[in-house]
Amino acid sequence: MRRFVDESSRIENVRPKRMVRLPIKISDVRRHFDENLKDVKDKYSLAQNELKTNLRSAEEIWRSQVVFLESALDFYIHELVKYGLLKIFNGEWPETDKSKKFKVSFPVMLKLYRNPENAESLLGEEIDSVNRENCFLGFEYMQANLGIVGLKADSKQKSFIDGLYHRRNQIAHQSDRRPNSAEKIPIKEQDVKGYIEKVLTFVKSIDRQVKEKNRR
Repeated sequence: MRRFVDESSRIENVRPKRMVRLPIKISDVRRHFDENLKDVKDKYSLAQNELKTNLRSAEEIWRSQVVFLESALDFYIHELVKYGLLKIFNGEWPETDKSKKFKVSFPVMLKLYRNPENAESLLGEEIDSVNRENCFLGFEYMQANLGIVGLKADSKQKSFIDGLYHRRNQIAHQSDRRPNSAEKIPIKEQDVKGYIEKVLTFVKSIDRQVKEKNRR
């Protein structure tokens, strides 16, 4: 006797979507930035002590603050892109055209297939490896990398971001000397404080976008 199956009563054996445990939380990203920023600010007292007897030495400390401030911003963007890519992998953030083009090496694909329980560490390490090859400094590069995870840098801050990158390069690669005269470019504590204030404004604008994405 032919039997008819009620399809509506069939229980589908649907395999649950695999999600990775994020190796980094958004609170960690901001905490790391704040710690790095504190290290930069702590150098104010060193410069003040030197300023009493040696202006040149104080200026060198201020220059080091500019370099470390840019490094703090660079690391913040790196961690943020890593966090965002893992959120996209989990389906918690929407894919972007750029994230669809993010390439994972074949050896890592094999490891993911053979050891899915290690997905979070394998993906995290692969993202770090790929990002090490990318430049995250300067507005255009910063914008391009943030765009991978659907974030956007404020175009109003382009001049500042590019200016900070240029000044950092002058200090790190040219000892902050003018190419033609070899004279030192002047720097003051107030310059450093201005850079820090604007970097904080930039980071807060990115933080707001991340919070909005996590609420959806």
